[in-house]
Amino acid sequence: MSFIQVGFLSAFAALAIPVIIHLVFRQKARRVDLGTLRFLRVVLQQNARRRRVMRWLLLALRLGCVALLAMLFARPYWLSFHSAGQKQTVAVLIDRSATMELADEGPRLVDRAVAATQELLAQAADNTRFEIALFDQAVHPLVDAKPAAAGRERRDASAAELRGMLAAPASCNGGTDYGAAMEWARDVLAKAPPGPRILHVFTDLQRSGLAWSEIDVLPDDVVSHLHDLGRSAVNNVAVTEARVGRAWLRPDEQTAVHVTIYNGGPFTTEELPVSLDLANGPRKLEVRERVKIEPGAAESLRFDLPPLAEGQWQGSVRVETEDDLPQDNQRYLAIVASKPYQVLLVDGRSASSPALAATYFLEAALRLGPPGELDPSNSFEPHRVSADDLPSSFDRYDAVVLADVGELDARDAARLAKFVERGGGLLVFGGENVTPQRTTALASAGMAPGEILSVAAATDLPLRLESWDIKHPVFAAFRDPQLGDLRRLSFSACTNVAPAADAVVLATFRDGKPALVERRLGKGSVLWFTSSGDRQWSDWPRSRLYLPLIYQLVGYQTGLIAGGRVRQAVLEGRVEAPADTAPGVQPHEGYWLVVNTSPREAETERCTPQEFVDRFGLKLADDIVPEAAPQPVQASMGAEMIDSEFWPWIAVLFLAMLILEGLVANRTAA
Repeated sequence: MSFIQVGFLSAFAALAIPVIIHLVFRQKARRVDLGTLRFLRVVLQQNARRRRVMRWLLLALRLGCVALLAMLFARPYWLSFHSAGQKQTVAVLIDRSATMELADEGPRLVDRAVAATQELLAQAADNTRFEIALFDQAVHPLVDAKPAAAGRERRDASAAELRGMLAAPASCNGGTDYGAAMEWARDVLAKAPPGPRILHVFTDLQRSGLAWSEIDVLPDDVVSHLHDLGRSAVNNVAVTEARVGRAWLRPDEQTAVHVTIYNGGPFTTEELPVSLDLANGPRKLEVRERVKIEPGAAESLRFDLPPLAEGQWQGSVRVETEDDLPQDNQRYLAIVASKPYQVLLVDGRSASSPALAATYFLEAALRLGPPGELDPSNSFEPHRVSADDLPSSFDRYDAVVLADVGELDARDAARLAKFVERGGGLLVFGGENVTPQRTTALASAGMAPGEILSVAAATDLPLRLESWDIKHPVFAAFRDPQLGDLRRLSFSACTNVAPAADAVVLATFRDGKPALVERRLGKGSVLWFTSSGDRQWSDWPRSRLYLPLIYQLVGYQTGLIAGGRVRQAVLEGRVEAPADTAPGVQPHEGYWLVVNTSPREAETERCTPQEFVDRFGLKLADDIVPEAAPQPVQASMGAEMIDSEFWPWIAVLFLAMLILEGLVANRTAA
């Protein structure tokens, strides 16, 4: 018998509690001779002997309850013997991180690992069940662990089928996360049917992959085989950083690129050529530098770029050398020289003074300057028009804002809906014109948040925001109330709406009415702020929260707060890049994604097999176990129940003993 949660066995120390209670509260009779009671002596002696037996029985029951409770949390299971008919489960982990691209006397390390796994499959016995996964910053099982359909059990692939499915990747670019790989192996082996359980790990023992995450150790009956494919010395020079000072700038502005070169080889690099290449269509930009780097050291360079013409510039920083890992000799970058985000402000209320217009404060907040002027560092360029003078096309705009717009032409509403479906952003503010009768065109085009009911005015107290989704990007800047408490904003009225089934309420007022509602439409979305964006229903334009909240709303609809027009991603264990993304500059809807390999992969320092064993508590096979191999410490295996556990029977016995203890306690003096 063994235990999954060994630490809970320390609860056996609580056995001393019933004993102490028994000793402290036991009765000590004092002998007193009373003449009138001498005839009861015989009866009292018999009762005393019975109570003494019952007290010892009560103590035994209480000790048993405490012991069973400790065993219940420790989750005992039987160390089952393996008969010839039992299946053997073999889990195989193949490292496919960037350093596995190293070609050691012919084939790459990852090719050698795949070939060794193919040999295991070819020599497998009929009763062997394989689970195979390749890993880098994530785990990629060869066979999906989920069943094909609900209610259907997953069929185990045969060794022959796995041999046909297993192939080395064309290129390895990811980071190394041993923690995620070992966690997958632990889950797979913990759920395996009764029988021998074996783990094979094929890796180069890169030290940087050890520190990603903490995991529980494997079950103590799992025998592991650690296959070290790495090389003791690797000659590698890498570009670990290529950071652009400003990845998005105005046309004809200047910026700089900060570069870090790391020498992981054993020799000094003399006059190492470093080149920066950028291209924008037929236009080319090349900058060259030379640097000297000592072994194990890093050097920084700065490339000052000339004014860039309008357009998207992309390229890379490269070191011109031959080493063992050429894939990290360059790092990609992109620079966009363009105008600010174009925002169309549509005013639905005619006014004699510009200050009374529904878009006056919105334009002032987005422009950050006097009318007609634009701050060069500003992210938005607003354009204000009336609802009757909408442009014939919205293609030049990144977002459209409707402020108190009621009666909209059906053709304009249809063009606006197509703009949103293509990925544009629409932000709508309420007002007196936003009524059920005047918003039929928006509702027909699918841009209403649901059913528009009426204008709801505050009575005794003003409307204040009560709750908002702090996980949504719009409210990310307001997670800490010290940076701005949105409950301070007050409103005298709002547009009362009943959200549609596919709409999401992001913020509400204290009376439960929706304050901000989002509804997806094609590739874009529509945000409805149910109160006004000016001083018609509120004095919030005078608040310090007005400018940041407007920037968050418009920034979300333009993609600015999601990363802007140039976004960075790194292929490593804790980042946003998809696992199968290749390095390079990739176009997306409204932005460019720059993907690079993890700078950790340039660190080719290796750990020893013993350090790997200690880190994950492996129990190696007898033929390769070191002389001083430590015994793994048993830890939690998760919430899944393994086949040989018998804690439900202990739970039944504990309940029965608890009931019996209550019956005995009622008939016994403590």
